Amino acid sequence: MAHTARKDEDKKEYFDSPDILEKKVNQLVEWIRESKHMITFTGAGVSTGAGIPDFRSGMNTSLQTGPGVWELRANRSSREQKHKVTSTFKAIPTPTHMMFVKLQQEGIMKCCVSQNTDGLHRRSGLPKSALCELHGNSNLERCKKCGREYLRDYSVRYAVGVHDHFTGKKCDDPECRGPLEDTIVNFGENLPEGELQKSFDEAEIADLCLVMGSSLTVTPAANIPERVGERRQQLVIVNLQQTPLDSEASLCIHAKCEDVSQMVMTKLGLEIPEFHLKRQISIQSSTNDDKDSAILSVQGKDIAGLPFSFLKEVHVELGRDIHNLKQPFNMKLIWKEGLTEFPLKITIFFHSHYGEPPITRNVTIKKGEDLKQNLSVDYNPFTQQWNVTDNDLSKGVAAMSLT
Repeated sequence: MAHTARKDEDKKEYFDSPDILEKKVNQLVEWIRESKHMITFTGAGVSTGAGIPDFRSGMNTSLQTGPGVWELRANRSSREQKHKVTSTFKAIPTPTHMMFVKLQQEGIMKCCVSQNTDGLHRRSGLPKSALCELHGNSNLERCKKCGREYLRDYSVRYAVGVHDHFTGKKCDDPECRGPLEDTIVNFGENLPEGELQKSFDEAEIADLCLVMGSSLTVTPAANIPERVGERRQQLVIVNLQQTPLDSEASLCIHAKCEDVSQMVMTKLGLEIPEFHLKRQISIQSSTNDDKDSAILSVQGKDIAGLPFSFLKEVHVELGRDIHNLKQPFNMKLIWKEGLTEFPLKITIFFHSHYGEPPITRNVTIKKGEDLKQNLSVDYNPFTQQWNVTDNDLSKGVAAMSLT
């Protein structure tokens, strides 16, 4: 079974000498430059550099995260204090994650097929359109009835039973209200049909598939890079351990993913972008049909404008009163006789996985006028500062500030 200990030879780690590594990376870079349709395939090894343990590394691994989860379980052991691990929510995307973001932005990488459930590819800024998450995303819920997806800033996996995926929440669409499920794919469960089909479609047209950090032992996911090899296209595997597809690969590189990524980008003359949290916050008000009230709504969105629940609380200060709003962050405002506007102080609080401070904005809601304000927020976890651009969509005005 996939979650049991493997033979010692399968767990052995190999490291290319510096001169061999240089030659291999030069060859990879040449193929990247020549490629017309490059895809990538990732496993847990791309996230160990972020402090997230993998599954299959042996007890004597060189990785700072220590042995894999299943290796510890098979040996009835626990992780030692010397091993450096962090939660998926506090983990910062690695140079490999950010390399993919840049390659996609440059039009070089067409699609990233991932077996990872840690959500780091989405958090890094890689758009959903360029990503296939075959085994799900621990932050993503999907409506069983209408299929609508909800990205969260917290784990949505609550179920105790392996094959129980209901989260206890309902779809936000008032005309649906179907039950929400997590998207995690456990062993013995089918992979999401759409993601799987798109992955195989990409494999059919790829002229280069770069595999990073995967043991390539889990099918049908491993069949995707295998298909590229079967078509006699370039299949490159970057992994410390040997894989079942090594014999079909055009090139096998034995080095840590982040080391290879930095070498590749230097030789391509491209800079690996610094990781920032990039998100949007919508602040809107609309007049009710009765004209006697207005609804204030504050909503989080991802960079593509899709709903994203990364807000924890919203405090609305109106005069001497402070209203603490919880999800879905809506507030009804009553137009009493003589009132023509509501001056509001809105303070937005986050889950602060990276120490994000709250953002405060003063807005004025005027009777008979709808408010449409969009905040483009860019958080630097290294300086712990927000860069906020205010876009008043009702007036077409933008202003930038640091928080």
